[in-house]
Amino acid sequence: MSKVVESKLQTTVAYIRAYPTRTLDPTNRRFLKTWRPRWFVLNGTILYSFKKEKEYVNPTEVIDLTVFTSVKSSEEYTNRKNSFDVYSKNMAYSMVAKTSGEKEDWIRHIGKAIIISRATFQDDYQDDDSD
Repeated sequence: MSKVVESKLQTTVAYIRAYPTRTLDPTNRRFLKTWRPRWFVLNGTILYSFKKEKEYVNPTEVIDLTVFTSVKSSEEYTNRKNSFDVYSKNMAYSMVAKTSGEKEDWIRHIGKAIIISRATFQDDYQDDDSD
């Protein structure tokens, strides 16, 4: 993949963990049981993760936020300071920011991306319905 366009929101998130929100195939390696260090870039409604800071090529994850429904703090669930989760119907990603300010920025920007993607979908749906 070519270099990802750098967006306004790019900062480090110390760790990422993905897990199913429902019981799915436990042999699926896509679900990470351990925390892994990653760096993130939010570009529109796509969240990219990378192994190295400021080397934004070959993302380890490409998370399409249009299929996610919410983002919220998850410190009580993960027992990690500055953690937050991004939820879809079938899975969630847990992430940990370096500071509480970064955590709040990520929650706000990811929440906006989810809302914008829903508004775009509804506009497209209404346009199709009016034909």
